[in-house]
Amino acid sequence: MSPPNPFKMGSKAYIYFEIANVDSDGFSDTVPLSVLALHGLKTSNGGDWCRTDGSLGVIFNVERALEKGKISSVRLCGYRKNTFERRIDKLMREHYRKMPCVVLAVSSGHVEVDHKDGRYDRYGKLSENPLDYQPLHKCANDAKRTHCKRCKESGFRFNAQILGYSVPQYKGGEKYNGSCIGCYWYDPFEFNKRISDIRGVIDAAYDLGL
Repeated sequence: MSPPNPFKMGSKAYIYFEIANVDSDGFSDTVPLSVLALHGLKTSNGGDWCRTDGSLGVIFNVERALEKGKISSVRLCGYRKNTFERRIDKLMREHYRKMPCVVLAVSSGHVEVDHKDGRYDRYGKLSENPLDYQPLHKCANDAKRTHCKRCKESGFRFNAQILGYSVPQYKGGEKYNGSCIGCYWYDPFEFNKRISDIRGVIDAAYDLGL
């Protein structure tokens, strides 16, 4: 189910949001130029309505594919990040340290409170949203830190197929486009859940002979 359209009715950003099938995490379908043109959204080389500093880009990470120097498609790659401090509130630490590691399923004095977003691109106020954190054993947190560092250096997100999963990311592509959602290390628990749900649908269809 799509979230409410945040743009002024009738604006180009509003029209794009209506046709792009935007999900609750701010990711959309890739909308090709042919479809954009049908809805009056044919763009200039600069992108006008889909610029990263325009109304669309203020809220979402905008990816614009190019062919021969011209925009060939537009898609959204998640909401732009909320800024937060790297410091973690004491109460948040106490809450998560009592929980088992989401990767190793063990509880011990070695469980650490981890920021799901491992990039720390910008800093602002301290996040009070529990969903921004997760419990990780020190070993798992060290591994995550290494992979996040590689992602930041290369621009490519962690490929979960290395761990035996059927897909590299459950949402978004291999390139980092401003959002960590869909990457295994952003939320291993959610990653497992999403892949299990997908596998369940496929198995059910197979059982029904579809």
